[in-house]
Amino acid sequence: MTIKNCMGFITLLISFPIFSQSVELSKKLAQEIPIADVHRHVQNWVSPELLKEQMEKNNVRWSGAVGAPFGPYDISPYLKLLKNQYIPTTGQIELGNIFSQHGPSGLTDINISSYKELFNNADRLFTSGQIKGFGELILNNKSTHPNISFRRKVKINSDPIDAMFAVADKYKGFIQIHSEDDPDSVDEIKALSKKYKNTSIILSHCMFSSDIDLIKNLLADFSNIYCEMSARSRSHFANPDSERAKKLIVHGEDFIKDEWVKLIEEFPTRFMVGTDTYNARVNFEKVIQEIRQGLLSSLKPSTMELVAYKNAVNIMRLE
Repeated sequence: MTIKNCMGFITLLISFPIFSQSVELSKKLAQEIPIADVHRHVQNWVSPELLKEQMEKNNVRWSGAVGAPFGPYDISPYLKLLKNQYIPTTGQIELGNIFSQHGPSGLTDINISSYKELFNNADRLFTSGQIKGFGELILNNKSTHPNISFRRKVKINSDPIDAMFAVADKYKGFIQIHSEDDPDSVDEIKALSKKYKNTSIILSHCMFSSDIDLIKNLLADFSNIYCEMSARSRSHFANPDSERAKKLIVHGEDFIKDEWVKLIEEFPTRFMVGTDTYNARVNFEKVIQEIRQGLLSSLKPSTMELVAYKNAVNIMRLE
């Protein structure tokens, strides 16, 4: 063995325990770090008391940032109990009602009376500090939602959505959008990003995209676009071993796709986490463990803190 090779081998032997210690430290930190769950539907089976209990048990410091499409339609009991720990939004329930009454075309019709009421209420709620933003606005879920009757695809920068952005921009709020990564939908989001620079655009489920280059370019070119990573873990899928699920899943309890770790580390201030308890089948505690053990533990400690909660605190101005 040459002297050069010998020195390299010795360096490897010395560095291995340091690397091992670093991995263990990350795993420990991932179990202890507080979490901001920016995609928590409370739904009518999650009372304020149950939400509080789940948050305390799992060290989730903040929760919400989306609505409850199946009720309850009054979030004030959650705000009253959890105060600043609940992230209140508007828009999801209202758009859900418009969709159920008028179909996809109604979502782009600004003349529907429900929209006028939504805009007036949003101004008042922003002014009084009762909401932080709009969301989740489901505008393109044409292939990712399991219920065919719930699927739709509409123009994202339509008049009513543009009007919501105008309100959010005035208050430096955020808008969480559920869209798949169709080229036209992506272009419409880009147009809104350029027009409303004070508004943070949070892409639910990171668009369910497996196109790393697409997400990378979006984050590089548009500083007010962010990804939240809910519903990308193994337990969210009824058949996780199907080819479709394998493409969409980013992590489980004991794994994460390397390309996503690279992407998150390249843009550490642009990612957040969520649980997306959209139906009663989703096991909240299981998803939290997948987030902690699969996703967060794979990141550098400084990145882990940002993704776990600090990005949400900065973007949503949480207290």
